Amino acid sequence: MTDKSKSHRSKYFSQWIACVVVLFLILLVHFAPSFKPNEVVFSNDGPLGVANSESMNLPSSYGGFWMDLYWVGANGAHAPASFTSLIRWLSGPVGYSKFYAPLTILLSGLAAWAFFRTLGLSAALSTVAAIGAAFNSNFFSNTGWGLGTRSLTLGCVFVALAVLSTRRIGNLWLNASIAGMAIGMAVVEGADNGVIFSLFVAAFVAWQTWVGRKEPVTAGPGNGGFGRGLLRLVLVAGFAGFMATQSLISLFDIASKGAVTASATTETKEFKWMFASQWSLPPNETMRVLIPGLHGYRMDTPDGGNYWGRVGESPGTPGSRFSGAGEYAGVLVVLLSLWSIAQIFRRTGSPFSKQERQMIGFWGVVLVVAVVLAWGKYTPLYRLTVYQLPYFSSIRNPMKFMHVAHLALMILFGYGLLGFGRQYMEGAKALAGAAKAQVFDRRWRWVLIACVAVSAIGFMAYLSGKPDLERHLANVGFDDRQGPSPAQIASFSVREVGKFVLFTAVSAGALLLVMRGMFAGQRAIWGSVVLGLILTVDLVRANVPWVVYWDYTYKYATNPVVDILREKPYLARVVAPSPLSDPRALQASGGFAHLFPQLYTIEWVQHHFQYYDIQSVDVSQEPRPPADKQAYLTALGRSLSRYWQLTNTRYILGIAQFVNALNQQFDPEQKRFQIRTTFEVVPKRGVQPSQLQDFTAVSATNGPLALIEFAGALPRARLYSRWQVVTNGDDALKVLADPAFDPWSSVVISDEVPPSSSVIASPEGGTVEFANYSPRRIELKANATVASMLLLNDRYDKDWHVTVDGQLARMLHANFIMRGVQIPAGAHTIVFEFKPSLRGLYVSLAAIVVTFGLCGLLFFVRQPELAVKNLGATGRETSPKSKSS
Repeated sequence: MTDKSKSHRSKYFSQWIACVVVLFLILLVHFAPSFKPNEVVFSNDGPLGVANSESMNLPSSYGGFWMDLYWVGANGAHAPASFTSLIRWLSGPVGYSKFYAPLTILLSGLAAWAFFRTLGLSAALSTVAAIGAAFNSNFFSNTGWGLGTRSLTLGCVFVALAVLSTRRIGNLWLNASIAGMAIGMAVVEGADNGVIFSLFVAAFVAWQTWVGRKEPVTAGPGNGGFGRGLLRLVLVAGFAGFMATQSLISLFDIASKGAVTASATTETKEFKWMFASQWSLPPNETMRVLIPGLHGYRMDTPDGGNYWGRVGESPGTPGSRFSGAGEYAGVLVVLLSLWSIAQIFRRTGSPFSKQERQMIGFWGVVLVVAVVLAWGKYTPLYRLTVYQLPYFSSIRNPMKFMHVAHLALMILFGYGLLGFGRQYMEGAKALAGAAKAQVFDRRWRWVLIACVAVSAIGFMAYLSGKPDLERHLANVGFDDRQGPSPAQIASFSVREVGKFVLFTAVSAGALLLVMRGMFAGQRAIWGSVVLGLILTVDLVRANVPWVVYWDYTYKYATNPVVDILREKPYLARVVAPSPLSDPRALQASGGFAHLFPQLYTIEWVQHHFQYYDIQSVDVSQEPRPPADKQAYLTALGRSLSRYWQLTNTRYILGIAQFVNALNQQFDPEQKRFQIRTTFEVVPKRGVQPSQLQDFTAVSATNGPLALIEFAGALPRARLYSRWQVVTNGDDALKVLADPAFDPWSSVVISDEVPPSSSVIASPEGGTVEFANYSPRRIELKANATVASMLLLNDRYDKDWHVTVDGQLARMLHANFIMRGVQIPAGAHTIVFEFKPSLRGLYVSLAAIVVTFGLCGLLFFVRQPELAVKNLGATGRETSPKSKSS
């Protein structure tokens, strides 16, 4: 290695460290509370309770992940070989909940910085561009919502684009292979989001080949003709599939299950379309890219900042809404993106080469296409194109295409910084150019002034229309009795527009100063600082509402009801059916009893039950229930008691006074519904309640609510001396639903086995008890009086295997959806083990090893000397055909 190379690497490393420091300091503004002992970041999709559950424990879940806390169980395959899993393993549940979000944002920013350096940006301007990428509200808000995988997916895409664009390290084939691995990891982290990104990266490779088709083979990454370009694309796709093997198996499995479910139900095509397009971005809400709080932020944002748009509106329910994401890109980002797009049409004096203008055009087209696709149901394009594809018809969130739109904006912003740097900030040429502005520059100055004027006029018009906005808000469900008033929400929205005008003026003013040569030559670094500060302040103020902290010792504090349920939770499941939570009866109970349905659904099921490993037949989120579950619920839905009986649901939560009605309606002879304890909902001690987590349950004699114990529910495991063989699934469901069938006397087996031959009076074949329980391994001790059938009331799945006294046995379908196994008379040890296929995991682990090897080659393989020379002194392409550009 030459001294020059060592010096270059040392300088690059110090610049990279400077970017790390800048991003870290900005992250501290948002995430400093993570360093407090009890504070964790809010997470809707991966809260501490879920991370703390035994089923999610790492590293054991690498070998298999069985979701025992949901319904009667579900196959989660295994934890993926991903950055997210590694972070969760190394940091533990609490550390993961504290630092996962900021760490993913940091990694995405650094990956973006590396990409922008390949475009030719200076280290300082690359840092400005990295701020715009890392703190883009679309990805930041998703990360703050608990989906740090979105930031990691963005980071992987930037890594892929960087190695595809670099002209300093590697070569055509090595870089394509590494890019493919990066895209594969994007799929592992982002699932369908990664798949969507992969399509646009493939388009980028194809366009890059077209742009560089006339260059000599040694001139850069996009050269060498269509044959080489096609092979390069095949390499990217092949290595992406290699890395993403485990995730692709899961995605195809989801798609196939969705297809089975669709054929097994009577849903209309229109209903399926409405379900698939529910999370579409209304075209008017695209303005959120420029005005972050125009339609509010989160649903629980204080001071009138509640989201009031139409994203997530349920079919047939106008006014329903959901927002877990922002769309703000930053005023400066949008202005410079527009400037770079305008350069495509500039005839003379452009700071960009012809090839760079072609790449800007590509990302401009990507931006427009992605935004229109994100509109989903509001335009015909999505339904006529993407929705018709086999896999994409199962993606129910067209707004995911906004991820791609924001990626395009980030890259266009980077090109804008690159062009501004060349035109107005680099040396004597910039000073001369500023002194004698060309026609384009003069016109653009007027465009910036016009932007400020139009935004100010728009603000005045919006302010004058505030009464109309208040009436609209009242019509879509906002009132003073529940949450903020329409006046509060309207005032918040108006203030957000006012802030937009302010940042438009500041951003336009800074760009005008740059264009006048204020930061040319030696002052260029200060221009980067000014632009970086404006962008940072703008994005930070827009991102503040998306970061929420919890004191987890406070949030997950237990209560008398949870204490009962957490005692050997694998022995019985719990439910809180809607008939036992009648709103009128709850209101009549007084106090805070009316909050119980929400407290149970939002706090207990999603958080406390996960944290304490309590098993419930209620599922917080299940957009695509599998066909066997739908059939089971349809067959047993008419009789709650039979459903609870068969699913080992021993505990029922609801209004205490309903216990007599349960006995009269479902169990008039044996009256097996009995109150275990009564309780009431009260504010937690010493707090003024402002949200659901401020409430808890306390024991109360004759309280309005009760934990009801149903002694008629089957135990988790039971031995039968009698069983029925019904091999047809539909017929088996009919037997189970028949009121004449007694689940305590017989079990239904849906496989070809010899019928029972017991002649003893008792249907019970003996005793069985749990010797050991974990989500992936269940050990039972049985003492059978005769040859018996063991029923385990957990869901049947092909990835479960059973042994009897160490010998592999045949696992059977029992009671349609549960597990069964035959055992001979006598004492036995029965072990059920969850052993999913790990082939996909092994392939992906091998891909990771190969990736490290390929990255190691980058230290030894270099681009041809011509490719590096063609970058020129500033990093701008200067091939013989583009020097005059």
